[in-house]
Amino acid sequence: MNRFVASWRSQLLTASVVGSRTLMQDVHLASGYLNGVHPQTLQLCLQGSTGSRPSFMVHRCLQRPRGRLMRIDSDDLSRLAAEVIAEAPCSLEMPAGTGKTELLAACVATAAALGDRSLVLTHTNAGVDAIRKRLRRFGVSASAVRVETITSWAFTLSRSYPGIAGINVPEVPDWNSSREYVEGAVLVAKTNAVRSLHAVSFGYLFVDEYQDCTVDQHELVVQISEAVPGSVILGDRLQAIFGFDKKRPLMDWDTHVVRRYPSKNVPHLPQRWRNYNVALGQWLLDIRPSLVDGGHFDFSTTSVAGIEWRQCDFKNAVQVVNKAAYGLSRTGESTVLLDKLAQQVANHASRLGGSFAVMEDVAGRFMAAKLAELPEEKNALLALWLAQMAKSCFVGLAGLDATVQGRLEKGRTVSDLKRPGLLTVQAALDDLIANPVYEQLCMSAAAIRATSGLTLYRQEAWDDTIQAVGRGIVDETPPQESLAVVRDRLRHGGRGERRQIASRTLLVKGLEFDHVIIADVQNFTDPRQLYVALSRARKSVTVIGKSPILRLGYE
Repeated sequence: MNRFVASWRSQLLTASVVGSRTLMQDVHLASGYLNGVHPQTLQLCLQGSTGSRPSFMVHRCLQRPRGRLMRIDSDDLSRLAAEVIAEAPCSLEMPAGTGKTELLAACVATAAALGDRSLVLTHTNAGVDAIRKRLRRFGVSASAVRVETITSWAFTLSRSYPGIAGINVPEVPDWNSSREYVEGAVLVAKTNAVRSLHAVSFGYLFVDEYQDCTVDQHELVVQISEAVPGSVILGDRLQAIFGFDKKRPLMDWDTHVVRRYPSKNVPHLPQRWRNYNVALGQWLLDIRPSLVDGGHFDFSTTSVAGIEWRQCDFKNAVQVVNKAAYGLSRTGESTVLLDKLAQQVANHASRLGGSFAVMEDVAGRFMAAKLAELPEEKNALLALWLAQMAKSCFVGLAGLDATVQGRLEKGRTVSDLKRPGLLTVQAALDDLIANPVYEQLCMSAAAIRATSGLTLYRQEAWDDTIQAVGRGIVDETPPQESLAVVRDRLRHGGRGERRQIASRTLLVKGLEFDHVIIADVQNFTDPRQLYVALSRARKSVTVIGKSPILRLGYE
């Protein structure tokens, strides 16, 4: 037994917080499983103990089921993680790339080593994926942690207790009802029964990307933290890019966070860039004070390695973007091409010939819009719908022109038209003209997808839309409803990894790439959007625009 365990055992033996026989049993059990835990972790836990009462953390060690031991390799990180959980409840404000996810994972691993289970909440499925991957690297078992988005946890609570939540909750979430799920979950979390459930289930609560919390989401976190006082809030005000719904205002960090979860200062070092481009990481830390509402930022004055400014005008903008994208794609390293609007992103991917894949939003708005236009079965316009859907997802279908679509609109076949390389596609559309049912639509879609010479640049959209149609046949539900089931897989399994992505900044928040291309920097005048875009890169950022000088302003 190491000396810290011995010291802790001695403190417990003199404590008067529980009956002596139960205390003795817990001491012997805890002494056994705490051997091997990093000594400084235990020392910091003990620093929270005063008089005859062990610290909150020690209480949790006695109350939680014991899991397998997990070590943290870095002594500095282990020590910092122990400080954080020993000081919980607390809040940490950390810039992008300074090791926030690493510290969060270390905290969860430290808690797990002490027998505590953690609930980790964040905002996006991309964030959930990143945290889960980091936790696996730390050896945290799935039984020791639950990682969810705030909204998905709210959905789980509301669906488990719909009577208390006061809403009817479907089996598969409709993310357009997110606010209702959260408000219902607040009512559920306030009940004594659910507070007890949270208290028994979790020793610690970690909430990441807290700057994006709305007031109602903050209230849910507050209610959970009433049951799980070992709560740690992590975020960065300069990354608050989700405040576009005026009906759901964001919480205020000073008003809502710091008063309840006192600030803890931690080092801000460019951890993400340590093995890539430290100069870029330090530059991103240095420019933070200049990224303010109403300020100016000039890329032409930047000389740091990894930042490249490329001038363009209306005439050559596409060529400049494409040249940058093709050049980086040849490196074989991960690259994200960013723009502001979904259609702008899709246009970039199309013009790049499918070498960059479009990242879709979790709700699948593009897919939902397409399915809303889907004709009913027995309607010959199904073939026209499929042709138009294919043109919006594939490169190489220019031959499905106005003439082809005109025929399809009239319910006429198109195989007799000469369209080089598209005979398989034309035949698939003719099959759907002859048999306009959803089952045939799925078969025709499969034939189009298998056609050589075509490149699918909206794979996520195409596959999930067609799968929704197919699932609707099996479940006997409208395809629009089936889409929610199909997209719900992202909550559980995440996305497949792609090396070249075209996306909006909102969708890649929390992700890292070797290279970032900002396709039109004039669309990134909000300092928060600009900072998030710049800080996704580990090695380089290519900034393209008409002028290197931006006048910044919050949107």
